[in-house]
Amino acid sequence: MIIGLAGKSCSGKNQIAEMLEFRGFLCIDLDLEVHRLQESMKEILLTNFGDSILDSHGQIDRRALGQIVFKSPPLLKKLEDLLYPKLDESLNRIICDARPGAHIILNAAALQKGEFWKRCDLVIWVSAPWGLRFLRALKRDQRSLLHICRRFRAQKELKSQFFLSRVDTYIIRNGFTRSVLQKRVDSLIKHLPPER
Repeated sequence: MIIGLAGKSCSGKNQIAEMLEFRGFLCIDLDLEVHRLQESMKEILLTNFGDSILDSHGQIDRRALGQIVFKSPPLLKKLEDLLYPKLDESLNRIICDARPGAHIILNAAALQKGEFWKRCDLVIWVSAPWGLRFLRALKRDQRSLLHICRRFRAQKELKSQFFLSRVDTYIIRNGFTRSVLQKRVDSLIKHLPPER
């Protein structure tokens, strides 16, 4: 069974992924896969976005790339068009190598953008209040207010309604303590079919 784990930035997807992984689920972090792909596609990215995306060691600087694409929807789309086909290939390999019958979690903020949701038997949508997400982003990412606002604005079309009309969707509201969140995750797990 393939389960999508989606939600806006800083909603708590990674925290839920950790809880699921602790219970034996295979969690694939699509954002980490994208970061790996960016290095392997360095020349293509340099051609399209310029050498300002490199750090002092000649590696892709994700922050610099983010500064460029999050303020320009056409450039963000261009980056996604370059990365998503390669990400799809990488995902195919990982899923094929997984143990038979495993519950696989696809952890991705933009699960709907690359149409990765079409692989999913169900989707867990994680929601959290905007203000809490904003505070988490400030603490976690240590970026400017402007950058965080741009990233949040770039995700404005990410909504649970997209999934609700297309695939079985569970919504987990994450605005409480870790123990409350853990209870919600445990309750969800009880409703899942066992691994085959």
